[in-house]
Amino acid sequence: AVMKGIPLIVIDPREIELARYADHFLQLRPGTNVALLNMMLYYIAMEGLEDKDFILSRTEGYDDFIEQLRDLDIDEMERITGVDRDKVKQAAIAYATAKNAMSFHGLGVTEHSQGTFTVQLIADLAMITGNIGRRGVGVNPLRGQNNVQGAADMGAQPHQGAGYMDVT
Repeated sequence: AVMKGIPLIVIDPREIELARYADHFLQLRPGTNVALLNMMLYYIAMEGLEDKDFILSRTEGYDDFIEQLRDLDIDEMERITGVDRDKVKQAAIAYATAKNAMSFHGLGVTEHSQGTFTVQLIADLAMITGNIGRRGVGVNPLRGQNNVQGAADMGAQPHQGAGYMDVT
């Protein structure tokens, strides 16, 4: 898709091969995913690029969420991540203005000490822009074993049922 002109954002501490093809390569410091994703959400909200219809019909707590974003210290986020704020802003705008946007992440994100928060923020990015529930959009966790994600989603785990509900 990238070779056919679809924009690509790569967020990784390492300059992986895929970064060569990226329109936006955000080489953050290891362990600063939460700060960088918060920056992206901040710019989407402050630039008025949210999908307001999606937010009104399919989310809860948006006003509180925006208040927390407004309180972010972007100078501090830039210092923490090591990524220029303008690069983050450009990537955030590209994501928010895409007709269809998808995100992909691997186990490096989910197994990190802040993995839960990172995954929640990735979902927040999809929701603030309405990139859930339509063809060609979504959040796509890449797992290491064949169909482990599908099995987890369908409730085939000993401790969780469908919808990740605790079996107890």
